[in-house]
Amino acid sequence: MRFAFGYFKKHFLMTDAEVASRRQRIVDCAAANHRELVALFIDEIATAPDEFHNALAAVMELDDRALIVPSLVHFAGSGNPLEFRELLRAQQVAVLLSEPPQQAGRAC
Repeated sequence: MRFAFGYFKKHFLMTDAEVASRRQRIVDCAAANHRELVALFIDEIATAPDEFHNALAAVMELDDRALIVPSLVHFAGSGNPLEFRELLRAQQVAVLLSEPPQQAGRAC
């Protein structure tokens, strides 16, 4: 079996239902990619990214590395999310996104 770890940071006024839905999408993403989710790390909105660092440490322990996040925005605390994803890829970490990208809308 192939393994993965999940991570996300809660956002302001996130409800319990939204947390549960985000958790489920990460579990579903792991299954769709034929991986078993070993652990899910969640940072609270007002905390330092300790759980993010724990997730990175855990994923680096594996030979077949995968980290599931809802979107690249969850890397923003570490700088440019696109550059951070490339840094992870250079370390042979597959970055899987559990939520489809949001389309930019037009304001009238």
